[in-house]
Amino acid sequence: MRAALSRYRVVGILIVGILLLTVWPQERIHRARPYLFDPDRKTRRVSAISIGPTPAVIAALGGFRTVAADLLWLKAEKVWDGGSWWAMLPLLDAVTELDPHFLLAWKVYGWHAAYNLHAESETLVDKRFWLRRGIRALERGIKANPDTWEMLFELGWTLYDRAHEPWRAWEYFKQADEFEDAPHYVTRMRYRCFEHVMDFDRLFPELEYARSEHRDVALHQKIVNRDLDWWMNHRDDPQEHRRQIVLENSARKQRAVPYYLYPDNPYWDVCPVCGLPSPKGSETCQNPLCRSPFAERAEAGRRPAEREAG
Repeated sequence: MRAALSRYRVVGILIVGILLLTVWPQERIHRARPYLFDPDRKTRRVSAISIGPTPAVIAALGGFRTVAADLLWLKAEKVWDGGSWWAMLPLLDAVTELDPHFLLAWKVYGWHAAYNLHAESETLVDKRFWLRRGIRALERGIKANPDTWEMLFELGWTLYDRAHEPWRAWEYFKQADEFEDAPHYVTRMRYRCFEHVMDFDRLFPELEYARSEHRDVALHQKIVNRDLDWWMNHRDDPQEHRRQIVLENSARKQRAVPYYLYPDNPYWDVCPVCGLPSPKGSETCQNPLCRSPFAERAEAGRRPAEREAG
């Protein structure tokens, strides 16, 4: 029996070794001839095991799948430490295929694509590609691990913080919050989704719900009551509304996602000098450190021919 197990272990290690050996030459080919693989995507890289191990390889590994996943995980850590970020995706694909219950691998996969590779990309097309890639990885992680709140929260956070899709993020925070072992900060994220977009019809019911939960957690109650009082005092404050719009749109610009539009907002205007908001029709910027005259700046921006014609 021990001899048979030893043989299986040797076979498993050999298969993993063969998979790893294919990565280096394939990556060299991609670097030498990138036009043969992805002529329209400069930052995307594909390697020999980018689609994960084949069913035949998984079946051959049998009970040693988790061992192979651990070995590939160690390889991914070395790749990360070496700065070869693009080479991590094939390894993470393989790790999650071999061990779909490896939660940390799924989290790192989604975070690495949606945050690191997204930030390193130079074009909007590539940024959006990697953001979607990270979101899809987390969605796969949820399907593979439906009995835990962690993957639901991870996807909700990525949609909230990176993709700025608050209503979609709320759906995942809500599902995560339904687990009995979910921590109290998951409950608070339900109302956080509606703060910067000022969806008051959803914000205040979620604040009241959060206050009704985790009554024995003093920190949770303190934070929720503070936020509820603050928003009650600023619900009809145009200046605060403008500040929230700037915060949201600035974050969206940084992450290359579409702006959230406020069609019913009568006072939204942005100073092209300092970037802060001012009431529509203002003659000067409302920022005390800027005070740029809107009229003079608009006049200076017109072409000479237009000024003469005007």
